[in-house]
Amino acid sequence: MKCRILVLHKEVNQGKVARLEALHAEYVSYVRICVQAMLDASRLTLPKSEKQAFFPRAEHLTSQIEKNARDHAIDMVSTWAKGVYARKMKSTITNLRREGSITEEDAKAFYVIGSRLIDRPWKFITQGHLDAYRAMLDAYGGNPPCVKPSLPMRLSEMTARLEDPDEATTADFWLRVSSLEARQSIWLPLVGSPYVQHAVQVGKGISARKTKLGRWRFEVVDKSAWEPPVLSQDAPKLGVDVGLNVLATTSDGCLYGEAVKPRFDNLYARLMRLRGNRQRQGLRENSRRLDIMESGLSGFVKTETGCIVNRLVKRHPGTVFVIEDLDLSGCKGQKRFAYRALSTNLERKAVVQKVNPAYTSQECPSCGYVSRSNRSGVKFTCRSCGRKAHADWVGASGILRRSEDKGIRCADHPPLLWQERRQRYNLRRRGHSSSGPVPTTAPPPLGLSLTTGGSGFLDTGTGSNSGAARASSRF
Repeated sequence: MKCRILVLHKEVNQGKVARLEALHAEYVSYVRICVQAMLDASRLTLPKSEKQAFFPRAEHLTSQIEKNARDHAIDMVSTWAKGVYARKMKSTITNLRREGSITEEDAKAFYVIGSRLIDRPWKFITQGHLDAYRAMLDAYGGNPPCVKPSLPMRLSEMTARLEDPDEATTADFWLRVSSLEARQSIWLPLVGSPYVQHAVQVGKGISARKTKLGRWRFEVVDKSAWEPPVLSQDAPKLGVDVGLNVLATTSDGCLYGEAVKPRFDNLYARLMRLRGNRQRQGLRENSRRLDIMESGLSGFVKTETGCIVNRLVKRHPGTVFVIEDLDLSGCKGQKRFAYRALSTNLERKAVVQKVNPAYTSQECPSCGYVSRSNRSGVKFTCRSCGRKAHADWVGASGILRRSEDKGIRCADHPPLLWQERRQRYNLRRRGHSSSGPVPTTAPPPLGLSLTTGGSGFLDTGTGSNSGAARASSRF
């Protein structure tokens, strides 16, 4: 299932747009009332049987849109409660239990309340436990869910219907939406997606939102499921890494997106300067100019990475692309933007395998020596054997070799992985066979200038252990 975007036709009647915006404003206002009602009553979720009696009635919305708004509010509160429990409350309860501030029975009750969103006394959970958890949620949970004016509007099959045009040729689709007036619908002309030709190709639910630039977009679900190609076990593999100055580097020695880095840095620096100026002035909301710059930067990265993925898939048909299973929490700049867009596009169009990224860019492709000092910018010089190469290619080739190592999983902790790589390197130096099926040398390259250091390097190195004496004290 994929999300498809439909937009309003540029020649749409502005009176229809005004009626749509009035409907959206009432929807957002009622969702805000429902969310606040749940927070005031300390309810984290609601069963279906209690919705009608719990929430106040909407003054202007139809009964079906009112139902959609109530479900939206329940999802917002429950999602917030689950996220807060996973991020903060679970660890907080554990720390309080270890400190002796709460008993084992209280901790057990709090764990169940947070994981199952219980807000009524149940079995061993008393009202005192519920009140105490709510106090902890107020103290450690951070800000409660906030309903912003840009909240998307959920339209079910009872409130909106997408139809093919019968006679009109100005629009690809017509969307019939319930309005604030009884038995009066809004007919909106939409511009279709190239992947959707008829209304029967999409699901019945629609999400309507107004972008930061003031444009209305309607998100529908394409019912046609994409099935990845079934490849044999001996299918070729290609390591793909996001480089320091390029968008992608492959294990066969090719660079993609070399001209993107300067333009990205310029756009990113301008955006950060503008954001910094607004923060110094105490302006918390984004300006229209800042929204345009953010959308432009995001669209630029998505376009460039999409073109690169298309080239990779066309150049390497029937190939498994190996990428890193990265945690982007501490990453920013081009690496964060490019990796997320590249991995998303690859997963949509080809078979992808993710591997543990630890030390792939620091490990020598010839002798297996791992050290942070091996890499300096885009230059890689092994402190053990003297091998020189392009650092981005070293990372891509390390990702490819990691895919063949069955002893290393994505969940393995880096310190444990460091010890294993050290043991393997010591075994190689003593002449013993390496533990595991990992190849000790890099695969045959296509771009020799990247793999031997010929691109701006003074020499290629010997690939031997002539420099082992310098590194013997490191492991």
